[in-house]
Amino acid sequence: MIKNITPRSRLIILRNLIYHNIVFKVILLILNPILLINKIKNYKKDKYKVSKINWGLRTDQLGKHGVISSDTPPEDFDYVTKLQKKILFSNLKRFVSKKEKKILDYGCGSGRFTEALAKISYKANVLGVDPEKKLIDLAKPKKNVKYIVLKNLNQIKSKFDIIFISNVLGGIEIKNLYKLNKFLISKLKKNGILFLSEHISDKKNIESEVLKGWAFRDDDFYLNLFKKINLRKVDEYSYNGYRTSIYVGKTKEKVLKNLKKPLKYRK
Repeated sequence: MIKNITPRSRLIILRNLIYHNIVFKVILLILNPILLINKIKNYKKDKYKVSKINWGLRTDQLGKHGVISSDTPPEDFDYVTKLQKKILFSNLKRFVSKKEKKILDYGCGSGRFTEALAKISYKANVLGVDPEKKLIDLAKPKKNVKYIVLKNLNQIKSKFDIIFISNVLGGIEIKNLYKLNKFLISKLKKNGILFLSEHISDKKNIESEVLKGWAFRDDDFYLNLFKKINLRKVDEYSYNGYRTSIYVGKTKEKVLKNLKKPLKYRK
């Protein structure tokens, strides 16, 4: 059964129901003929044009709240983060020995989960990396938690016991993911864990994908991307109509014996 995180605001719930309704979207286009004409006119030109999220601009507009769905009201940010953290970390704890010393939070944003990663093990040191300086500026370093602006993968020198990635890969073009996955695997220590969560859909034909802000790929894509480390799906949750799969990979298959027991979750 898919776990569900529900916004506390009834207004937000109603807005989301309307926003995700295809009939409502069609009505909006009919009521705005100029927008409809422009969409038709630019369809072919935009169809194959890659568009990416401008995280600097988004951070200027939304601050730390920009790292999750823009449908989330600011007053629900901590509430949603708490529930997401509960689901993610209850899964991660199933596979750690508590002896892990070096942890990488790849695409850490403003450090929403980074500090909590330092508590996953007894003597863990965590490195949070993100290419957007404005997000890193919002993060709060501590004695065992450091952050760097990632301009080049070569800045990551160490190998890690855990590499944590939460809703990052969907914003990266496929051609770059094939390079990134090899790098990330090379940065895992022997018996190191890759913990991954990503927005998903049942969309096929991934290879012909043109990135439009964010890509909702299927489970098989991510499982195949990291099949070298035996990536497996361990859980799934839903928030604001978006499904998120949780995966764990390790160089030795025996770590995944815990998959036989599904994890129960309570709010």
